[in-house]
Amino acid sequence: MMKEADIRAECACGQAKLTLSGPPKTTMLCACKDCQKSTGTDHAALAIWPEDRLQFEGETTHFDTTADSGATVHRHRCTRCGTPVYGISTRLKGHRLIPLGLLGEAANQFAPKSMIFARSKYEWDHTSDGLAQYATYRDS
Repeated sequence: MMKEADIRAECACGQAKLTLSGPPKTTMLCACKDCQKSTGTDHAALAIWPEDRLQFEGETTHFDTTADSGATVHRHRCTRCGTPVYGISTRLKGHRLIPLGLLGEAANQFAPKSMIFARSKYEWDHTSDGLAQYATYRDS
């Protein structure tokens, strides 16, 4: 359950900081090949936050990837330590993709509700067992 207080998060070195207000639109795991490469794991754990309820301070560098769907994802990382800070997808106008691990203990409030791109998940990863699974994007 979302607490009334804002969530403050920062990268590993403290240079890039986020303040998030209110609950995210949704939370998910994404096992697409780009998220696997970007995180170095089987999937990314993400929250989708309306950008009008997000404040950012610091500097990032970004790289862009183009998904099979044609959507472009701009992946922003801290310029100093390289921590993933947020993503912007052309499929999600007005929203940011926030890595749940960036939120520290506050991430406990936001268990992922589904896994997208489950077609790419590795057989040994059982993190998404019991979650709604989508071969690619969710229907909605």
